[in-house]
Amino acid sequence: MSLLLLAFCAAALAQTPAASAPTGPRIFHDPSLGITYFYPRRFTPEQIPAKQACVHTTLSGSSASPVGASSFVLSNIGSACPSLLNEAVTSLDAFTRKQALSRLKEFGKPEITRDPTHYSIDGHPASITIASVKHPAPYDPNSIAPPKITYAAKACVLGEIPDKHSKETLAQQTKHIFCFDFTTQHKDLLPLMLAFTVQFDGHDPEPLVPGGILH
Repeated sequence: MSLLLLAFCAAALAQTPAASAPTGPRIFHDPSLGITYFYPRRFTPEQIPAKQACVHTTLSGSSASPVGASSFVLSNIGSACPSLLNEAVTSLDAFTRKQALSRLKEFGKPEITRDPTHYSIDGHPASITIASVKHPAPYDPNSIAPPKITYAAKACVLGEIPDKHSKETLAQQTKHIFCFDFTTQHKDLLPLMLAFTVQFDGHDPEPLVPGGILH
């Protein structure tokens, strides 16, 4: 499936956004980071929220379906926030785990569904954690409806490829990281993350999340 996505998105890259087929993926380029994102057309881009002190949101969107709603947020953390950046770079796995749980705390007591998994995108170290939470509901002894569950995935990628021959530490080499937050109300919608593709300028597009991680 990942190979098909790469071929599909590589063909889409040759088109300008205006010339893209109406059934093809939406394309968003972040010139400040030199990254292009491809995401499913079913997601409607939303107004970017106000910039937070240490997290800059570059793109967000949502999608509604009969089985539940889904949303995503793409953001980056730069060197203007050295403590948060250092926390993420020092232990990317622990950072995505902490952030995934934090995103769901407003709904109840979250738990880890998939432990942090380390991988790479075009040589850039990356990590993803998946969590879920059951929503508390009023007690109804006659109800047979299953409890409502929200799932969240947090994936973060280092903006720079580490230079193993450099005398600088990984934290010193890394100027920013970009993160992807995906939230859905239906577990079967988690594979939507596979339809998101990332391309660093001058390189081939790659899946934001390798398919095998979700299986």
